Amino acid sequence: MSWNESEILKARQAILDAAQDMLAGRLTYIEGARKIVAAWWTSKLDERDVDFLPFVGIASETEALPFGEMRAHWQPAASDALQPEIDRMDAWARRFGEPHCRNLVARFSSGEIKIEKF
Repeated sequence: MSWNESEILKARQAILDAAQDMLAGRLTYIEGARKIVAAWWTSKLDERDVDFLPFVGIASETEALPFGEMRAHWQPAASDALQPEIDRMDAWARRFGEPHCRNLVARFSSGEIKIEKF
């Protein structure tokens, strides 16, 4: 297996993991969308994929909202003031992204998208 193939498979696994974690409630849809978008280019999957584009939209619409490590750098009062907006946008992201998470998991599970050696 070449280095590039290894990186492609690692990125695809990251996409599958994010989709499964969102569906299981272990990851917010905003954070999951950011992970999927970050891994997609390396995955060498079509950037116009119908199940990828919604996550680009979620990441774009929520890019100003602090999550993960970024949130630790915000002042607590500012972060707390944003919480209602974060909650509203995460509910929107869930409604918008959940069907596409399900589709991605199904496509990986069926072998349509390869996560094993090509």
